[in-house]
Amino acid sequence: MNTLFARDCLQTDSIQYVLDEERPRKIDKNTIFAVFSESPHSGKFCGLVTLQEVSKHPDWIFADLCNRSSNIFVTPETPIEQSLAMLDINGQDLLPVIEDDRFTGVITRSGIFERIVNRKQHLLKESHTSLEQIEEEHEQLLSWSNRLEELHHRSRDLLACLATISAEPEVKFQGIKALAKIVQCHSASVQLIDNNYSITDTTGIGFTAEQLSIFHQCLSLHKNILPNKPQLLNELCAECQEGQHNLSSVLLVPIRRDAHTFGYILLSEKLSGQQFDKNDELFALSFAHTLSLALDNAQKLEQVEKARHDLDYLAYFDALTGLPNRSLLTDRLQQAVKLAAQKKLSQALLFIDLDDFKRVNDSLGHLVGDELLSAVAKRLPESLSKNDTLTRFAGDEFVVLMTYINEPVDAANIAENIISSFHAPFIIGEHEVYVSISIGIAFFNDGIESVDQALSDADNALRHAKALGKNQYHFFSDDMNSSVQNHFELENRLRRAIVDNELELYYQPKIDIVTGDTVGFEALLRWHSVEHGDISPSIFIPIAEKSGLIVSIGEWVIDKACEQAKQWLDSGFPAHISVNLSARQFLHTGKPNKLFELIEASLDRYQLPAEYLEVEITENLMMHHLNESFAILEKLKNIGVKIFIDDFGTGYSSLSYIKKFPIHALKIDKSFIDDLVNDDNDAAIVTAIIAMAKQLKLEVVVEGVETEEQLAFFKDNDYEVVLQGYYFCAPLPANEIRYIYE
Repeated sequence: MNTLFARDCLQTDSIQYVLDEERPRKIDKNTIFAVFSESPHSGKFCGLVTLQEVSKHPDWIFADLCNRSSNIFVTPETPIEQSLAMLDINGQDLLPVIEDDRFTGVITRSGIFERIVNRKQHLLKESHTSLEQIEEEHEQLLSWSNRLEELHHRSRDLLACLATISAEPEVKFQGIKALAKIVQCHSASVQLIDNNYSITDTTGIGFTAEQLSIFHQCLSLHKNILPNKPQLLNELCAECQEGQHNLSSVLLVPIRRDAHTFGYILLSEKLSGQQFDKNDELFALSFAHTLSLALDNAQKLEQVEKARHDLDYLAYFDALTGLPNRSLLTDRLQQAVKLAAQKKLSQALLFIDLDDFKRVNDSLGHLVGDELLSAVAKRLPESLSKNDTLTRFAGDEFVVLMTYINEPVDAANIAENIISSFHAPFIIGEHEVYVSISIGIAFFNDGIESVDQALSDADNALRHAKALGKNQYHFFSDDMNSSVQNHFELENRLRRAIVDNELELYYQPKIDIVTGDTVGFEALLRWHSVEHGDISPSIFIPIAEKSGLIVSIGEWVIDKACEQAKQWLDSGFPAHISVNLSARQFLHTGKPNKLFELIEASLDRYQLPAEYLEVEITENLMMHHLNESFAILEKLKNIGVKIFIDDFGTGYSSLSYIKKFPIHALKIDKSFIDDLVNDDNDAAIVTAIIAMAKQLKLEVVVEGVETEEQLAFFKDNDYEVVLQGYYFCAPLPANEIRYIYE
């Protein structure tokens, strides 16, 4: 027999492709996770993760779950013996298959055994060679003992195979074929049945489908009196006595174990023309006994495996909703405590309770109540991120664990979205059910320190929300409630600011260090509130980003910048203006090309040549939204708009992407300039960026130049850069900029 290789056992189904930064959420049984960085399928393969590993550490990201297996793999040409040895040595049940540095699938211990079982078919065929050589007309048959021994060999082969895999058609076929050879009959068949006496599997030789159908119909009529030992079929039922099957002799052998009937064996037409004798019955009964052992064993293995999976599932998941349950929440909270201790992350716990759920149960019944809970479990995830853990805590209580959150207002936004989503009714059968919810929020700046304390704080906050009138959220800390309230008040005022014309663009000049000329301006947004005076961009820009207002504000900025650039251009004034774009503008403008169309429309509206408009994006936007940003930036470059990478050096850039992206200039972040004169590291970084940009033929703009010493650094090193900062000019309104330059 030829050697088996890993390619012969390759498994590609039941594999879920995930990113290393993701966490497991609601998962299907038997799933194998293939973990990649950057992008599923095309990114770097990191390793495999099984359900067992997820159940042990349900709150870990996939990167932490798969690190131990990332360097252990086989190739398609690895022999199976070597693959099994690697599985044993490393204590694993599966290995990735890598071909030309590309993940192609997995091999599993069970998959290897299944493939080996398939190869046993060839062994069975070879073991039957001696029987094939016996000519049917030969009068001298094997002795009774030799024939029984031969059958036992076949039976043991069959048992070995079927004990591992219960449904091997070829193996059963070779087994019944061997039995037919030994008892010297023309036809033989194995019929397996279920509890309803329906045929589930048929394997055999000689019989026609019509004959087997007649036999089964006869047996169905007499299923209550089926024998527990071999018997001629025409002695069992009158229907078969009429000879509808055109066969003179049919032997029925039940396949039974512990009063359970798995099916039966049918044998017919001895080659000698004689009737079946006791020896034939003994051979058939021996084979049926072996087959019953195999089927019973396989059935029990299947039941045990199913029970194990069900127990694992029920241990961590709620049977009604399919969500993680209280046990899994506790486990993930424990992981959150460890994570917070390591990284000092802000975390939050949302305790959600349906208002007046008892009224639904009392008026519509518990079945409707259960269906409502299931519907709630499906609606809640619509307001959550992929990193949040939603669980059914108990009864009508749900809990959300947020392990990656920046500040309380983020939790408040989630709570607002959840409450709003419950304004729509639930359709439960013929009933239209309206239900509101109350939410208690416990926020932890430095992460959760105690599981019990976290649950207690969130529960107390929920009770407070209920006491205040339900259908709302409440923080455990009064200070946080006040902070969140101020945030939303500011957000509402910012919405009015757009309508009330309280926003204005200021402009800060950019100076060519070689010529001393002003080569352009950066447009910077300012808010002059009638009620509260000037509000810092560091306060209102993050609010605009989180609320989505940055999209409409961004449209206003682009339009005003184009209008101003055109006015300056017509009057002979330096007209290049750069505007900052945010991720929201790339991702939340309705359709992929909306941002490009908006910019193009503003250029057309004011008849401004595209070369006078510059856009600034951050490294993080470029890296985290590759597909969206690249397509739009490529279109902008094609019409003449210049692209700058803002705050360069502070994000998570990849030099390979910088080389590929259609960018014109890098803006060195102010944080490298502040201590440039006194910090050799800052000086080295700035020097390296300028040198790299020169090699890539990119311009360099330096932000935050505020002192003579900082200016001297660039002059003394003969750096051909553009400078921007308070040393030259603070950001000013357009009319003051024009006045200064005139």
